[in-house]
Amino acid sequence: MPIRAQLLVKDPGFDERRAAHREPVDVRAGFRKTGYEAAKADVSDISLTGCKVDSAMSLGIGAEVWIRFPGLQPMQATIAWSRGFEAGCKFTEPFHPAVLDDFLRRHRAA
Repeated sequence: MPIRAQLLVKDPGFDERRAAHREPVDVRAGFRKTGYEAAKADVSDISLTGCKVDSAMSLGIGAEVWIRFPGLQPMQATIAWSRGFEAGCKFTEPFHPAVLDDFLRRHRAA
């Protein structure tokens, strides 16, 4: 019996459904789900409007979280997607571009 398949090719100019381009980072941040104790999370990419975290807690879509990046005030975010312990966070208020540029100079992944 023949198997039918379709090859899907990702357009290199297409950045999934994200509102802003994400930059790779290697950051350990303070992380707290609303109503829970503070913990830590690894942040692997960041943009003006969101970031990807890997934490020890299960995060449901729509959950409110607070992220404290090194040297910055805590930022509130909402979980936009979740896969196991990885999640995409959408910031309630986006980064100011100059603040993000400075943060990336110090924390961009190699």
